Amino acid sequence: MIPVILSGGSGTRLWPVSRASYPKQFCEFYDRSFLDNTIQRLKGLGEVHILTTQAMDSLSQRAVTRHGLAHNNVILEPMGKNTAPAIALLCHILNLRGQGKEIVGVFPADHLVAEDAVFTDAVKLAEQVAAHGFVTTLGVQPHGPATGYGYIEVTDEALGASGNLKAFQVKGFREKPNLQMAKQYVASGHHFWNAGMFVFGVGQMIEHFREFQPALWDKITQIDGEMKNARYNYALVESISLDYAIMEKLRQQSCVPCDMGWSDVGSWDEMARIAEESNEMHSRSLAQVFNQDSENNYVFSVQSKVVGLVDVTDLIVVDTPDALLLANKGSSQKVKELVDAMKEAGLPEATAHPFETRPWGGFEVLADEDFFKTKKITIDPGAQLSYQSHKKRAEHWVVVSGQGEVTLNEKKIALLPNQSIDIPMGAKHRIRNPGKDPLIFVEVQTGSYFGEDDIVRYLDDYNRIQT
Repeated sequence: MIPVILSGGSGTRLWPVSRASYPKQFCEFYDRSFLDNTIQRLKGLGEVHILTTQAMDSLSQRAVTRHGLAHNNVILEPMGKNTAPAIALLCHILNLRGQGKEIVGVFPADHLVAEDAVFTDAVKLAEQVAAHGFVTTLGVQPHGPATGYGYIEVTDEALGASGNLKAFQVKGFREKPNLQMAKQYVASGHHFWNAGMFVFGVGQMIEHFREFQPALWDKITQIDGEMKNARYNYALVESISLDYAIMEKLRQQSCVPCDMGWSDVGSWDEMARIAEESNEMHSRSLAQVFNQDSENNYVFSVQSKVVGLVDVTDLIVVDTPDALLLANKGSSQKVKELVDAMKEAGLPEATAHPFETRPWGGFEVLADEDFFKTKKITIDPGAQLSYQSHKKRAEHWVVVSGQGEVTLNEKKIALLPNQSIDIPMGAKHRIRNPGKDPLIFVEVQTGSYFGEDDIVRYLDDYNRIQT
C-alpha cells in the first residue's frame, strides 16, 4: 500500500497561529506538528508520500528530511485546486512511475487521531476491500449530532470484516445537515462522519476519472512525468472536490466505520473542547493563566506570557507575537470572515508570520527599520544556505548556539558560539551547519535595502538559481 498525505489548506480557521504561509498541519499545537504525527502514524503502512502545493514545498521537504523519507515522494500541485484534481494528479504520476496497480490510501495532513491502533486496523481492512475494486472510505463514529461534517450512509451489507471492524456497502454521501437531520442521522446507526480518508486502487480511480470527469482527466494526462508543463495544464483544471466529482456518482464503494479518536481540529472551539475533555491531549500553549472570578476560558500562547483574566467567562484568547484573537466560545467559526476582512485591508498579518521557513531551516525578523534589519536564523543539521551575495546590504553574524562553517569569498572559516563575522556588501558567502544540533545565529543587516529579492545565488542545494 502507498499511504499519501494530502497537505493543502489555507491556514485561516486557526488564525493567528495558522496562516497561509504556515498552515495548520505545520503548527506544533501538541507534542509535534499535525504533519509529523500523520507521517509517524502512516509509516507502518508503507512508503509515505506527500501531495501538497508548490508553495508548501520547503515546509514539506523539511518534514521529509526529519523522518528520513524519499524527497521524490513529495508530489507538488502547482496551485491548490481542491481534492479531485489533486488525487487525479497523484494517480497520473504514480501510473507514470509504473505504480498503476498499487493500492493507495489518501489521508489529510492536519487531523487528530488519538487511537492509532484502531486507525491502522481500519486502514488495513479498507485496503483488503479496495483490492476487490471498491473505493473505500473511513467513517467516523459520530459522538453527537454534528452539523459541521458531511455524513456517509451505509447499508447493512458487509463487504469484509476484521476483528471488531466491518466494511459496509455505501448507500450515499450526505451534505452537512441541519441539527434536526443530524439527530436523525445519529439515531439511525447507519450514518458516519466523512473524515476525507480514501483507500483505492490507482487503476480503478483512473477509470472513474475517465468515466465521470473526462475533461479533467484529459488535462491531467497532458502533464509530463517531470511536471515541467504542470502549471499551464493544471491552471485549466476545474476546482472540485473528490466527493462531488467521483464519490457521489460511484456505486462500487464501501465504508469502514470506526471510533479512532478523530477530530479535524477545525476551529478554536474544537481546540478548547479537546483540552477540556482529554487529559492526555495537552496543547503546547506557553501561557501562564491567572483567573480572578473567571471561568470556562481557553487561552493559547505561542510564547511565554502571563495572562490575567478578570470577571470574564467563555472566552477564547489566542496570542502570537504580532496578533491577538479574542472570541466568545461558540463563535470561532467566524475567524475565517475576520481573516478575509484583514486581507481586504491589506494587512500582512492575515496571511504571514514574522518568521519564514526555508528548505535549510528558517528565520524570524526581530527588527525591521529603514536603516537596519535584524533576524534570528536557524539552520538544520547538515544544511547550508546558498552561495550568494547582496548588492545593497552588508551583514554581521553572531553565533549563539551550535557550530557553523562560513565560506567567504572561497575562504572557509569556523564559527562557534559567541564568535562573529562581517559579510561585506557584494561578498560571496554561505554558512553551513556541520553539527548534529541546530545552528542559531543573529544577523544584523545594514545598507540601503533589505528585501529578500536582493540575493544573487551562485550555488544552491535547492535549485533556486535563476537563469
